[in-house]
Amino acid sequence: MRLFEILILATLLPPLLWLIFNRSRQIQALGKWLILFPLVGTFFIVVHLMVEGYRWQMVPAYGLTAVFLLLTMRRRTPTTSPPRLAWLGGLLGLLVWLIAVAVPVALPVPHLPEPTGPYAIGTFTTFLVDTSRPETYTEDPNDNRELVVQVWYPAANREGEPAQYMPDLDIAGPVIADQFGLPAFLLNHINLTDLDVWLDVPPAEDGTPFPVIVFSHGLTGIRMQNTVMVRELVSHGFIVAAIDHSYANALTIFPDGRVFVYDPARIFPSGESNPVEGNALVQVWASDIAFLLDKMAVWNQETGHLLNGRFDLNHVGIFGHSTGGGATVEFCSEDTRCQAGVGLDSWLLPVSENLLTQGLHQPMMFISSPRWLGQDNQTLGYRLFNSTSQDSYALTLANTEHYDFTDLPLLTPLTPQLGLSGSINSSYSLCMQNEYLLAFFNQYLKGEPSALLMTEPSPYPELTIERNLRP
Repeated sequence: MRLFEILILATLLPPLLWLIFNRSRQIQALGKWLILFPLVGTFFIVVHLMVEGYRWQMVPAYGLTAVFLLLTMRRRTPTTSPPRLAWLGGLLGLLVWLIAVAVPVALPVPHLPEPTGPYAIGTFTTFLVDTSRPETYTEDPNDNRELVVQVWYPAANREGEPAQYMPDLDIAGPVIADQFGLPAFLLNHINLTDLDVWLDVPPAEDGTPFPVIVFSHGLTGIRMQNTVMVRELVSHGFIVAAIDHSYANALTIFPDGRVFVYDPARIFPSGESNPVEGNALVQVWASDIAFLLDKMAVWNQETGHLLNGRFDLNHVGIFGHSTGGGATVEFCSEDTRCQAGVGLDSWLLPVSENLLTQGLHQPMMFISSPRWLGQDNQTLGYRLFNSTSQDSYALTLANTEHYDFTDLPLLTPLTPQLGLSGSINSSYSLCMQNEYLLAFFNQYLKGEPSALLMTEPSPYPELTIERNLRP
């Protein structure tokens, strides 16, 4: 909980306890001072709303403060209430207070680990149309492939309009909550998250041009689902772009107001997720990545573009989660612009068969849960790990589940109970992943050798690392 939320709850406790334990004369004598608590609590609410911002999780606390304030204004202080009525009211109020504590604790304002690099972070979002590709996931044969892309970059300063974690939250929040079988209002508070990211600020002048990394989300994912990793990379001098892979993401909101929510029938006509139909999907996503890199090359030469001359397209890395990890492998197998790739609990079963025989020719790192989406997928992952002609790494993180490789576990401590994450501490897990992700891209895109990648065993007891190093 945030500071003023704690203070609001603290001001409610003394009058509640007085109502329950007001039997003795000494305690009864304190009753005249109870008028101060609702007044102070109201002051804290006003400051909280102005500084921290409203969130629905605090409604029980707001309501309880209002009740005490109303009683005070009507001069119905606890000292004038019948003892038995006061006692019952105190017990009821204490129950509401416990709820008022439990809800903000269970659904806190997310706190993201601070980026460790020297750069400030800027971002912009853009809409792209690939006129060379027809859209295969809509009914109109004249449709072209449309994408929404977000770019984060090293910024010159932290001045301007702060970015939100999830733009268009009123539309996106209920849809994403529904993907996980959660109540529609559950994510309404997510934009209270302090990102320390700024919209359209000037890019940094030093260190340019910056190596480029593209992120590919998982099936029904969203482009900002790995914001923790993105911020860390950008703060150390990378440009990172994330694609909303239209129609297979949770939802896409196009600039003209069209909203498309994930429809499994579009992607898997057979009715269920499977590697055969998934192969067409990862090929489309690999083409999305290629198209984005083509656009970056144009932006790099475009006078007046915010990032003109800032893209180092000779040093490109790709990373992805789940299906995005499969798209990463697919893209790197067919496009020489990929110079290093990372898969986060990658779904590899849909990748093309010829890739399995030819292997990969870039440094690769796979970070996975112990189950790695099942035995068949794990076997395939190690087959790719062993057949890569360049350095490869296989990292296994104990006590994790599939969504521990995204920001999701930071949204609520209840994700282990909901089966969405493992028992590992979420902030610790993501900081650990950040360290290896950064070390890998620093070594293979910037040419900065990393001692961490060579340390055996890993300094983190939860992490097991296997290496397949090439001379």
